[in-house]
Amino acid sequence: LVFLSGIVYFLEKDAQPEAFSSIPQAMWWGMATLTTVGYGDVVPITIMGKVAGSIVTLMGLGMFALPAAILASGFTREARRREFIVTWKMVAKVSLFEHLPALIIADIAELLRPRTAVPKEIVLKKGTIGKSMFFIVSGEVEINLPTGPKRLGRGDYFGEIALIYAKLRSADVIALTSCQFLVLGGDNFEAMMKHHADFRETITTAAENRLAETSATKSEP
Repeated sequence: LVFLSGIVYFLEKDAQPEAFSSIPQAMWWGMATLTTVGYGDVVPITIMGKVAGSIVTLMGLGMFALPAAILASGFTREARRREFIVTWKMVAKVSLFEHLPALIIADIAELLRPRTAVPKEIVLKKGTIGKSMFFIVSGEVEINLPTGPKRLGRGDYFGEIALIYAKLRSADVIALTSCQFLVLGGDNFEAMMKHHADFRETITTAAENRLAETSATKSEP
């Protein structure tokens, strides 16, 4: 800033003695030009002054604008990487997936999206089309089944039956506490079922067991 302002001062002091009366005075122009703000109240008018001003503007872009963009891009990549690691750990803690290979858990983590719910919020409504499957990261929910309410907590899941068997939601799901979920959308669910046999077997077995449990409960006197 001092060096470039000094150069422009010597180039412009005779043409603009008031605007460039000293090097400190010229530093206002240097600051505005290096940061590419360019207010326009002080500008070079000589040919050499304009050439120097052009060089200073390009240097300002290289010193401030490009590094800022690089840092922002790096910060975004790091944030995404950290988010993936946190999501991966959450998925690995879900009882349904704890025995799956790490690569499959990584694939699942890339497809999941976070969601929160407040107490007494209806997370899923009975009679709606099943479009996603939920994994409970924290909190508790209550499923109002025809056989009676059922509570689910951390590590549990719900919503898979409507996806697998293309059924409407058979019960309301209500948050009992503040909850955090990981949500697997229907399209991603179908892709995982198609390409990962371990995932398909785990989900199908769990859904069949849950249906069998519900049927057994209904048949009890």
